[in-house]
Amino acid sequence: MTSHHVEDLLPLPGSEIAVLTPDAVPHLRVSWHTRFTSNELTKIAQAEPRLSVWNQRTGEFLVGGPWRNRRDVASVVEIAATSGAIDLIDAFCTVAQQQGIVLAVASEQVERRRTAFYVGARFEPIEDIIIYEMSRVRARTPRSGNLRFVPLQIENRAMLDELIGLDNAAFPWLWWNSEDEFREYSSAPGVEIQVGYDESRQAVAYVGTTRFRNWGHLDRIAVDPEIQGRGLGRVALDFAVSSLAAAGASRVGLSTQSRNVRSRALYESYGFHRSSSHDYRVFGRLLDLGLTLKDIVG
Repeated sequence: MTSHHVEDLLPLPGSEIAVLTPDAVPHLRVSWHTRFTSNELTKIAQAEPRLSVWNQRTGEFLVGGPWRNRRDVASVVEIAATSGAIDLIDAFCTVAQQQGIVLAVASEQVERRRTAFYVGARFEPIEDIIIYEMSRVRARTPRSGNLRFVPLQIENRAMLDELIGLDNAAFPWLWWNSEDEFREYSSAPGVEIQVGYDESRQAVAYVGTTRFRNWGHLDRIAVDPEIQGRGLGRVALDFAVSSLAAAGASRVGLSTQSRNVRSRALYESYGFHRSSSHDYRVFGRLLDLGLTLKDIVG
């Protein structure tokens, strides 16, 4: 994806909607419940890629950004609009498409609206995310079984490339982590990424966790699909949960795709329970007609 000058994008001829620029921020309709302050919106308007748009007549706006630091997927972050929301989404998709982005997504996790709204905006459900939680986690020494877990050294080029390859092999296209995502994620407070090596010193699994005080979250768990079925998923899960508990977490949460039957069975057999009130759905609109939903979610 290449960088584009604002003048190369919207407004379209006769359109009230334009790409958000810093000088437009004072004209936005920023209310008390808007997620971003005017200063934050100015920084967003300066960032690349340019994925935020606004209505020059009403002051309504849509904040867009890269999905999980991906260069090929754009995400709706906030819609500060009522009657003009659909027009803003259409403009956002047009701008994203002009910049070579192949998919636009909207997640209920950050912008929860009725399904009918997304359908009206030509977004369709592409993934249902379900939430699990385990309370009263007991502290114990982490067990790694027949795997040796090593903390990720983000500046180790070979290790990072191996991790990205493992991640992209283990997850559907939509959920691939990019190098930018790993770098940002690994620098976040409380985050640990551990790579699991087998006896031949091959990276075959990894776990990513976040701990905040007595709460832990299993952000990511992956096993090389070429060797799934050997119990390594349970070994990695046990290592992640035990590590969080040993570090002080008394409860642990995680999320997975509803159609990921293998992972759900593993979590439930380990003792995780559904926390369905926090489930959410991801909607998407294909911007590259050469793709299909099967290409995206597998």
